[in-house]
Amino acid sequence: MSDIDLRRIVEKSVAGGQTLLTTLEDIRKRIVLKRYSIGKIQQAPVSPDEALQRLNDWIKVATAGSAVENLAARFVTAGYRQPTSGVPTEFIAAAIAGPLRDLIGGAISKSYGSAKGISAADRARELEKAERELLELECAEEAIIRHAEHCGIDVLRRIDADPRAVLCSGEFLK
Repeated sequence: MSDIDLRRIVEKSVAGGQTLLTTLEDIRKRIVLKRYSIGKIQQAPVSPDEALQRLNDWIKVATAGSAVENLAARFVTAGYRQPTSGVPTEFIAAAIAGPLRDLIGGAISKSYGSAKGISAADRARELEKAERELLELECAEEAIIRHAEHCGIDVLRRIDADPRAVLCSGEFLK
């Protein structure tokens, strides 16, 4: 073999190693971006309808007769106990349920501005899809790492690599 042939072999080997590392770097960037998108989905506000339903549910519970009756009972029993220094929110809610709903409901609607909320069903669907795509990226990364190791190239795994990908069967990764 001549020196020219050896140089070509070395150049091909170096180019192959660079391609492998570039591909691995690209996948790792995509993993970071996918994790970021999962975080955004998890932190997205609920839909305005769901937020208003939560408010209505709270007002319904807060204005239940038992809370107001329990407060009134303090004043009529022989063993009088003065209410705590703060007026119970249930009592206030019962007294002004309609205006309270309008006030807080308006603040909820205003807080959305031009942003859209996401329903619980859509959130679950989007999270499931994003997490599936993340696992696919993690498996692709692991396949590249294993191929590199097979070729004698040491590649460090990320400390936060998904154990499902790291422990995955080699047959599944092909």
